[in-house]
Amino acid sequence: MNYLQTIIHRYGMSIQRTEQITNKLYRIQTDYGDFALKQSRYHSNEENKWLSIAEWLEANGGQLAPPIARTRDRSPYVKSENWLYYLTPWVQHTKDEYPTHDIESFYRSLGILHKQTKQTSPANQPYIEYLWNRREASEQAHQHLLVKIEEFEKRHYMPPLGLAVCSQYKQIHYSLEFMKDLFREFPDREKMSGKIPQVINHGNLKNDHIIQYHGHSYFLNWERMFVGPAMLDVSRFFLNDFRFHDSPVDAYIKKFSVYEQLYGMTNQERLLLAIHLIDPHHYFRRLDQLAGDKNSSELEKVQKLEKSFRRMVYGRLIAESLFSSFQAQQVKENESISTPDETQ
Repeated sequence: MNYLQTIIHRYGMSIQRTEQITNKLYRIQTDYGDFALKQSRYHSNEENKWLSIAEWLEANGGQLAPPIARTRDRSPYVKSENWLYYLTPWVQHTKDEYPTHDIESFYRSLGILHKQTKQTSPANQPYIEYLWNRREASEQAHQHLLVKIEEFEKRHYMPPLGLAVCSQYKQIHYSLEFMKDLFREFPDREKMSGKIPQVINHGNLKNDHIIQYHGHSYFLNWERMFVGPAMLDVSRFFLNDFRFHDSPVDAYIKKFSVYEQLYGMTNQERLLLAIHLIDPHHYFRRLDQLAGDKNSSELEKVQKLEKSFRRMVYGRLIAESLFSSFQAQQVKENESISTPDETQ
């Protein structure tokens, strides 16, 4: 632990007590208070990547993240053992008695981040190509699933993984059909370009990276920050959380208007988010991996597949709510452009 003392000394402080929270996070008690010391994902030769993130947070992240401490020579990081380390004040999690309050504060913070950084950018072609490739892959996914089921059925004794896939087939089939409905509403590629706002994405949103502090949400671990469509950030948070059986899906749906209104969500973005949330490709990737896994037990395989299955089922629940809102908005827009004769 001598290297920790060396790092903290660069900030002009001395360690009084150290608590290891994870293999990359320490709670450091110093003569100036408690701090979180984090080993970043960046190697010591990638300092420019972390420097740009740290400078953006310092200029714009006051409401969104704990401030990053500067060393005595004004650096936002310390190099040690080929890694970059950074220091922030330790913010004590004060989870609200009512979970929906935490969800509201999360939506507010995320809405602030995306609204304040929203800009129209013509550089959407890679994302549009990604969507179309995903559309083509989705059309082939159902046949891929049938092939997998047939492989399991050929065995004299079907393994538990195969039984799990067969029991999940109906829900997977419904999700794939619903995804086709969503893609049918998509405009042509040429009409989409330039109409998808770009925002600062946190890049790795999940509950472990959110601190609730007296009714306000702070985001931690900004190391994957990037500029892109806002719905990538939102969908990543949901899909991370939907792995768990007790994910508060109903509360997420009920309170989502907090984010929609604060960010100023477009109807096209509702459609995009719905498509990202169904996410059949994660399920199929996981199924392919597990089918060839010789090391895990059948129980472990079923448990892992269940997490991917749950992501798609829970994701579809929110996607269906979004699609209902999308269709209602479409009706309003069509009525608003109708001629007087058409509306009589």
